[in-house]
Parts: sequence; C-alpha cells; structure tokens
Amino acid sequence: MAIGDLNKKFGWLWLLIGPLMGLYITSQFSSLGAAYAAVMREVSIAGQNLTLYMGETGIRGANRLLHVHSALLSFLNIFYGLSIDSVHLSDRTKRLGSILAIAGAILVTIGFYFNQVMPLRELGSPLRILGGISLVVAIVIMAAGQFKK
Repeated sequence: MAIGDLNKKFGWLWLLIGPLMGLYITSQFSSLGAAYAAVMREVSIAGQNLTLYMGETGIRGANRLLHVHSALLSFLNIFYGLSIDSVHLSDRTKRLGSILAIAGAILVTIGFYFNQVMPLRELGSPLRILGGISLVVAIVIMAAGQFKK
C-alpha cells in the first residue's frame, strides 16, 4: 500500500463525516424546543421560506468554520495523498507528513466543534493551534519534496 493511500481514504471519509456532524449539531439545536424557537426567524426571500438562526453569533460562526474546514481539509488530504508518493523524500519523512496532515485535519475540526460545547470550550483553541502547526509542517514536508525533484 502506498503512503498516500491513507490520506486519500481519510479525505473521502472526512468529507462524509463533516455533513454528518452538521446533522447531529442541527438535531441538538432542534431538541432545545422553546429555546431554539426563540432564536429562529422565518423569512421569505424570492418566494422561498427560509429559517434563519438568530442566536449567539459565536456558535453560528464556529459551526460554519467547522464545516468549511472539514471540507477543505478533506480535499487537502486527498491532494496530499495523490502527491506524496511522487516526491523525492525518504519513506519515513513521507509517512510523517502523511500522519501530520491527517492529525491536523482532525485536530482543527474537533477544535471548532469543542468551541460549541460549553464544558469543552477551553480545549478548542489549543487543539486548533496544534492542528494548524501539524498542517504547516505537513505542507513544508510536501513543498520540500517537490522542490527537491
């Protein structure tokens, strides 16, 4: 099995998990009942009825960031997996970059999720920072291998 296969498989799986996390988070909002209804507003735009969440902007923003980063980091891992086997680096370095790309995607996404859960909110920023560092190192490894050709 090529080193990049793990990133490709993870990328496609993470692309599926992101929307499923969205369904779970939305179901948790809906289960709040009256509290949820109090922050919702029905509007009609161009004949279409839309439900807008008017509650805490921090939660809404973190929810958007969670899904955007989940999708973008999925694509990053797919492209990483397609490219890592063609660079001129040792297998050990390639494997390190591969694992860091996956770990970074998980840590950043979970960090945004933790921002929405009050007891875990303090873990959100450290996880995102650690994930970001992992991703930067993985990209530096890939770039070094590309320039080494």
